[in-house]
Amino acid sequence: MGDSSSFDLLSTGVQRWVYKQGWNSLRAVQEQATPIILQGEGDLLITAPTAGGKTEAAFLPIVSWLQDSHSDAGFGVLCLSPLKALINDQYDRLSLLCESAHTSITPWHGDVSQSVKKRAWKAPEGILLITPESLEAMFVNKPHELKSKIGHLQFIVIDEFHAFIGTERGMQLLSLITRLEECLGKSLRRIALSATIGDPNMALKYLRPDGSVEGIHLDVTGEGLNLKLQIKSYLPKKGDLPAIHEMSLDLFKWLRGTNNLVFGNSRRTVEEVTDLLAKACETSSLPVEFFAHHGSLSRDARHFIERRLKEGGKPTTAVATSTLELGLDIGDVVSVSQIGAPSNASSVRQRLGRSGRREGSPSILRVLIESHSRKKNPCPVDLLEIELFQAVAVIGLMLERWIEPPDQSALHLSTLIQQLLSMIAFTGGITASVAYKVLCKKGPWKGMDASDFAQILRDLGEADVLNQLADGELIVGLEGEKIVSSHTFYTAFEVPEEYRLVAEGKTLGTLPVTTPYVVGQLLLFGGRRWSVQSIDVSTNTMMLSRARKGQAPTFGGEPAPVHRVIRQRMFHLYQNKEVPAYCDDISAELMGAARTYFETKSIDTNCLVEDGGYGYWFIWENDRILETIKVCLSLTGRAADRMGPCVVLERPTELKVLSLELLELLNSPDGITEQIECQPLGKFDCHLSDSTIRHAFVTEKLDVPNASRYLQSLIDEPKK
Repeated sequence: MGDSSSFDLLSTGVQRWVYKQGWNSLRAVQEQATPIILQGEGDLLITAPTAGGKTEAAFLPIVSWLQDSHSDAGFGVLCLSPLKALINDQYDRLSLLCESAHTSITPWHGDVSQSVKKRAWKAPEGILLITPESLEAMFVNKPHELKSKIGHLQFIVIDEFHAFIGTERGMQLLSLITRLEECLGKSLRRIALSATIGDPNMALKYLRPDGSVEGIHLDVTGEGLNLKLQIKSYLPKKGDLPAIHEMSLDLFKWLRGTNNLVFGNSRRTVEEVTDLLAKACETSSLPVEFFAHHGSLSRDARHFIERRLKEGGKPTTAVATSTLELGLDIGDVVSVSQIGAPSNASSVRQRLGRSGRREGSPSILRVLIESHSRKKNPCPVDLLEIELFQAVAVIGLMLERWIEPPDQSALHLSTLIQQLLSMIAFTGGITASVAYKVLCKKGPWKGMDASDFAQILRDLGEADVLNQLADGELIVGLEGEKIVSSHTFYTAFEVPEEYRLVAEGKTLGTLPVTTPYVVGQLLLFGGRRWSVQSIDVSTNTMMLSRARKGQAPTFGGEPAPVHRVIRQRMFHLYQNKEVPAYCDDISAELMGAARTYFETKSIDTNCLVEDGGYGYWFIWENDRILETIKVCLSLTGRAADRMGPCVVLERPTELKVLSLELLELLNSPDGITEQIECQPLGKFDCHLSDSTIRHAFVTEKLDVPNASRYLQSLIDEPKK
C-alpha cells in the first residue's frame, strides 16, 4: 500500500480487510497510531474529528496484536463505551475486521442476549465491548471468575472519552480500570478516543490519575474545514406567535427531501419542532420525514430513526437532543441545524462533524435564534440579546478551535461510596488503607486527603453502610447489603422514576413521575400527538391514544453550564462593532441595537443596571460564580434569580456596599457552607452526614474562592 510502513506492521488478516475496503492508503492518524500501539509503551490519547478514522487507528493495530498473539487465555481487549447504542455501532463496524483476523468480538450490555454472554464467558477471547455498569456487575456478581477471564488483558480502549471526563461515570470507569490493574498485578495500556478535547495534557492526566505511566497525544485536527455557516435571528410576529413556528417553516423549506440533523437545547423543544415539521408534511400531502430523537424515547423508536438515516433510502431529518451528538454511525447528513444558542463549543464541534463527511461536500451549520428585544416590555437581559451574542461567541471560539475544559470540581462522593461497596463485594472485605491506596492514591480520587476519606468511612459506619471488624477489616453493613443487592447499584448516577408510555401495545418511551398527569391530558411525544387514556400508578404505566392536539410535556433537566471564556468573549463582542459574515441582516441589526444599549447604560464600567424596581447585575464569569453570588444574596435576605450572565435582585443598592456585604459572608468563619440547605447530589449521598453533604454541594455547585476574588475586584476598582 504505497509507501506505508505502518501497513507492513499489520497482521495478514487486518491487511486483507484493508484491501477489501478499497483504501489507497491509511489515514494520517492510523499511520501514526499503528507503530505506537504495536511497538511502543504507555497510554495514548487519539483526537480526530468525527469520521476522522479514530476507531480504526486504535483497532487496526489492536486486532493485529490479537491475531499475532495466538492466546486464548481470556479477553485481550476491553473497549469501554458510554452508550449501549455506541457498543452496537462499534460491533457492527468491527465485526468483519475481527473475522478477517480470526479473532472474536463480543458486545456486552443489558440488551445483549444471555446466550451471547454465556458463550463468551465460557470461552473468552478477543475484544469485549462493554459499558462501565456491566463491568461493575462482573466485579460484584462474578468475583471468583473475573481474573481468569481477563488473564490475557493488555489494552483498555475508552470510546468518546470526553463524555466521561469530570462525570460520575468517568470516576466509576477510572476506578474500575485501576481495580482491574490491581486484580491482575500489572499496568494495562489505556487508549482514549475523542473528537473534542480542548486540553490534551489535562485529558492524559485524567486518563491515568497517578501519573505512573507516560501518555502520548496524537492529533490530526489540523485538517481543513470546508464550512458553510449561518446565524439567523427571528423577530416576534403579530399575535405573539412563538418564533419556533417560523423557524419550523424555514427548516421544512431548507431540509425536506434530504437527510439532516436538527438539535434542540431541550426535549420539549425537540417535541414541539418535530410536531410542527410533521404537520407541515401532512399539510403538503407529503410522507412524514421528520422524527424526534431523545433519551426518553424507547430504544426501538431511536433505532428506527438511526437505521433510516444510515440506510439513506428515504429522506430523513432527526430532531434531537445530545443523543445524536456522540459517534453513532448514521451515515451522511447534508446539514446540521441548532435551535437556540449553544452553551459550549465542544457540542457544536461534535454536532458539526456529522455533516460534510463525503469528500468534496461542505459541512453546513445553521443556528436559529429567537430575538427578545422587540417583545413587549423587554428587560435589560432581553435588550442585550444575550442568546444571539452567546451564539456568536461560541461559534467564534469553535472556529478558533477552542474547546472548554470539563469541570472537575465535583467530589463525586456517591460514586466513591459505590466503589467502596463494590470493592468489598469483590474481595469479601478490605482494609481502609487498601481502599485509600486503590481509590485515592492510584485511582480517580487523587485529590482527597486521608482525613477526608476517614470522615467518609465514619459517616458510612454511622449509617450502617459499612462495619469495621476488630482487625480493621471493612465489611458491608445492613444498609450496605440493601444497596449492593439492588438492581440499580451498578449505575453511578441516579435513575429517576418514570412512567412507561404505551400506545397500541407498543412502548413509546418514558416520562418523569415527578410531573403530574391526568386522564384526558393531551401531550406531544415522539413528534406525535397523544391523549392520556389511563394511568396505572402501581406499575407507573400510562396508556395513550392518538389525538388531534397535544402539548409538549415537562421533561426536566438543566441547561449546560457556560464557561468563563465564552462570557468574556460576549463581553468583548458588546464593546466592538464587528458583525461576523455568517450573521443574517436581522442578526446584524439586533447586534447593533444591543451594543447601543450596552454603551448607553455603560455596562462595561457599571455592571448593575436598574429597571422596573429590579437590579440586573451582569457578571461575565462562569455559572458557578454567578450561582455563588445568587446564593449569597438569598442568604442576606434578598430575593435573587439567574438569567444567563445576569443575577436579578430586588431592592438594588450601590454595588460596592453590596459587594462588601457578600464578601463578609463568604469570608466569615462558617462561610455559606453551614447556612445552605443540605442537598445530596448523588444517589448514595443520603448515607453521609449533613456537614459532608453540604461541603460536597458547595464544592461542586459553587465557587467561593473565585466569587470572592470577583467581589474584591469590584470593591478595589468599582468602576471596572
